[in-house]
Amino acid sequence: MASLRIPLRRRRAFTLVELLVVIAIIGILVALLLPAVQAAREAARRMSCTNNLKQIALALHNYHDTQRKFPPSGILHGDRGTLSGGRTIYTTPYHHTWLVMILPYLEQTALHDQINMTYPIWIGPTGQPQPAIHKNIAVLHCPSAAQLELSDSRTIAYTNYSGSEGYHWWRNANLGPWLSWFNQIHIPRAAEFSGVFTITRTRKFSDIQDGTSNVIAIAETNTTGYKWGRIRTSGSGAVRNNTNERVFRAAFVFTGRYGECCEPGKGKYEFTDPAGGKTWWFPAGGGGGGGGGYVFSPTYLSAWGPNANWPGAGSTHPGGLNVGRADGSVQFVAENIQWHVWAKLNAIADGNPIPGGY
Repeated sequence: MASLRIPLRRRRAFTLVELLVVIAIIGILVALLLPAVQAAREAARRMSCTNNLKQIALALHNYHDTQRKFPPSGILHGDRGTLSGGRTIYTTPYHHTWLVMILPYLEQTALHDQINMTYPIWIGPTGQPQPAIHKNIAVLHCPSAAQLELSDSRTIAYTNYSGSEGYHWWRNANLGPWLSWFNQIHIPRAAEFSGVFTITRTRKFSDIQDGTSNVIAIAETNTTGYKWGRIRTSGSGAVRNNTNERVFRAAFVFTGRYGECCEPGKGKYEFTDPAGGKTWWFPAGGGGGGGGGYVFSPTYLSAWGPNANWPGAGSTHPGGLNVGRADGSVQFVAENIQWHVWAKLNAIADGNPIPGGY
């Protein structure tokens, strides 16, 4: 008996046109979904940054509750000496930053206990930098900012959060209508534009006369800094390259240009590192040469608005930056905020409080 044969149905293959159509559809879907994925990731990073600032702001409050004052921007005292030209300076300042002082309130008691506060942070009991200054801790880093290895930051731990010195880094910021640009800040009289972390001054809640909810105490400073932005502008700069032109903030070492901070002729605090005379501001080799970029203290000036130039605050979040107010709250501020509003927000007693909603 002859067997029955069932004819097999031949499978039809994709044509080249159909394959190209499928690839095109997949490409369109990826193009549509990728921005949404990136936006979701940035939203998560921004939320993490907000949480970091919140922890730091609460640590400042806890420090104040214990010490009855906020920490100074840096501990700048030591043996008196004389610089060439007869100018009196402090030759061995301790240079511990405000972040050193709040470490126990950031759940970093063990790290704080490693620091000998009776010695300079950069030249400890052994004659070498105290080990703690090489310890990067996560709460001081914004996940949206460039991340540095110690080899990229002169082996110094860095931070993306800095304290506001107010308008400039002098001991006071009394600004008045005699300045040619004073009309930009829309104040008809002289006013005090110092910040919570004005150098050599220690503040209390009672010093914040404009109200703690109306004053910015801390803000983001991105890892590389900004460049090209003009003074008294906001959002006018470009992010510095993550190369030796970066300007990063040392977390635990209070530094400055040539190791000095910062008012000409009025109590500079100069020191050199134990490697032999290198300045803090210029990388090893001088000028723009190697050494891991430029290093500055964890403070910023409001003379430059957000995302303008490295002395001011800056962030790589799209459109603005996170700030921590003196009342412990955190807010996102647009990079194009009017500069005079920014200056007032960073002043503790200019007499022009700016409520929320900016």
